[in-house]
Amino acid sequence: MAKAGSGNAGGGRPRRTRGVAAGLPELVKTMGPPVSTVAWSPDFVAQTLEILPICLNTGRLTWLKPMHAASLQVGLNPSASPSEVVLDVLRWYPLDPLVVHSTSWRHEAGRVILTYAAAVNPPATLPAGSLVELPVARAELARGKARAAPQSIGVEAVLEHALRHLSWLVHDDPAVAQALAEWKPALAAYVPEPFRPL
Repeated sequence: MAKAGSGNAGGGRPRRTRGVAAGLPELVKTMGPPVSTVAWSPDFVAQTLEILPICLNTGRLTWLKPMHAASLQVGLNPSASPSEVVLDVLRWYPLDPLVVHSTSWRHEAGRVILTYAAAVNPPATLPAGSLVELPVARAELARGKARAAPQSIGVEAVLEHALRHLSWLVHDDPAVAQALAEWKPALAAYVPEPFRPL
């Protein structure tokens, strides 16, 4: 029989609060920050920010994409400002933005993907293994039904729509018209079209 006052008064396992508290900082350091703050976690972030960096390179439109992905995408924390996240990502490469503007959104694989077109100056250099520069090719837009989205939407269609959106902005928005004055001939072939869900 145990002496009064000894052991665990409530039964079960004895409490070891001192050891847990002592090891907590090391545990937090090992685990990292809360998942909700980790921008690239696709399992826990239901919103995705897609960035389409577009260049005017010697009169031709080109775009930049990751070497091993269809487009540049990052997780978007619900409390973050999308345009600020876009600028942060562009600075990492680094890319010099002229215009950053949301152009479309779509629902894909359980996530909402918000697309931003980023008109940037052609990069002098890029980090090794990061982005590749490709010529822009024309594409058909993905069309849905009157009350339903398209079954699938390729990045080429999203890029086509983004350029149509920029073509609209250079005629409708004075700030964009000034920033992209040299782009007007290259954008002239695109039918102006405002923001819409894809």
